[in-house]
Amino acid sequence: MYPNQVIGMEDIGIGFSSGQLWQETRSATMSILKELGVGKTVLQERIQEDIEFLLERLVKLGGQETDIWHLVNLSVSNVICSIVAGERFDYSDKQFNDGIMHANQLASCAKEVAALNFLPILRHLPGDLLKKKRIQEAVQGLKRFAEFCCRDGNDENAPGAGKQKESFAACFRRRQREKLASGTVALLDEENLKKTVMDLIGAGTEATLSTITWCVLYLLHNPHVQVKIHEEMDREIGFGRKPTLADKTKLPYLQAVIKETQRLANVTPFSIMRVTREDVTVGDYFIPKGTGVIPNLDTVLHNPDIWGADANQFRPARFLNADGTVRNPEEFIPFSIGRRNCPGTGLAQMELFLFLASMLQRFEFVLPNGRALPTLEETFGLLAVPANFKVCCVDRFAETT
Repeated sequence: MYPNQVIGMEDIGIGFSSGQLWQETRSATMSILKELGVGKTVLQERIQEDIEFLLERLVKLGGQETDIWHLVNLSVSNVICSIVAGERFDYSDKQFNDGIMHANQLASCAKEVAALNFLPILRHLPGDLLKKKRIQEAVQGLKRFAEFCCRDGNDENAPGAGKQKESFAACFRRRQREKLASGTVALLDEENLKKTVMDLIGAGTEATLSTITWCVLYLLHNPHVQVKIHEEMDREIGFGRKPTLADKTKLPYLQAVIKETQRLANVTPFSIMRVTREDVTVGDYFIPKGTGVIPNLDTVLHNPDIWGADANQFRPARFLNADGTVRNPEEFIPFSIGRRNCPGTGLAQMELFLFLASMLQRFEFVLPNGRALPTLEETFGLLAVPANFKVCCVDRFAETT
């Protein structure tokens, strides 16, 4: 999602690098995330800590209407930041809040970022129509936060200093030392680490946050779906314990709701721009080497030939088999496909299930009195996010005591 040479960023990290640099960085990133528990239950407790914060804050609202975006944002952001830095941040931490603010600011300029990357000549337009100054400020702010997250654990001011938890930064540096010790050229240097962390914080926050918010919005428009989720939750889990990853198979309808949200409200409809490394012919089209190519995932995810005549409707049952088990069609590609699909897929899947299962176990999401249903029209940049809306979070636990 980040601009490169147009505003002084190098093509390093995991998002926009290519060739051997990308291969090494991607391989190291995937390996480290797996080592740190992504896709495994070991990471579950870390995620649940931030879920508890969110639930407590929502309970304190007492059912008053609120825009849940900011609270969900803090909790989701802290998950990826704790993986990067090795320790969770306090929610009042200025470094943390500033870093997340800059990540949000950059995401809000995604449309302008894409335009500048695709047509660099636009940077010469008079004035600041494409928010270049704001983009540069956001990039530099996020870079400072990434540098803070990557500070050596021996530094008493570093996140997690004096504690033994592993961090992405520490694991990355260890691989760098191993490469150097073996006499191999080390592409996993400090600048590459910082840019990779920027990519992870941006991608690991915005897409998950937006999907959770979209899901709540769709439930407001489809209250019968929320009723079915609550029936499944009450039957399979009840109120006596927290949902865990082990409950996924017990909650097929909730899984179907999450998948349908990802399909219909795909937050990255155009994925990330790629560049052809050689001349290629696709069908009747010749695409020369060096051409920017933007994949359109929505042509698959919204295709009526695949999903039926109601492809533009919210219908979770399309992801359920006749026996009630979850369907996983190969055309379901919200994380893109191929070797450059989203490296954070495993983490996003964990977060979406744990956050939404916990939120829906605890709350009923209700339209505030006197308010019309909020729009389903997205605010579109590189990410397709819902417009701001208000919702009442009614505590279901209070009704059982």
